[in-house]
Amino acid sequence: MNDDTSLRMIQVALHWAWDPIGVRGIEAAADEYDIYAPRVLEMLKADAPVEQIADYLTSVVRDRMELPVRPDRDRDLSSMLQQMFVITR
Repeated sequence: MNDDTSLRMIQVALHWAWDPIGVRGIEAAADEYDIYAPRVLEMLKADAPVEQIADYLTSVVRDRMELPVRPDRDRDLSSMLQQMFVITR
């Protein structure tokens, strides 16, 4: 899978599975989390552990969005992305 396809996969997962602000399914907000996808892709390509990716997502919610964190959600999504990335290599 090329980087563009991997990046798109991450963007879709962030919108549909992560969605800390609650815009899932709103077409006008489909790109709301795209800014975070390149960093996630970098970590996946570097074989970062699930915990490191989850910590990044948690820090985004806590520090940038200033919302309550849900570490379990972030860990679950990170694990799913890591598994999908490995399968599509």
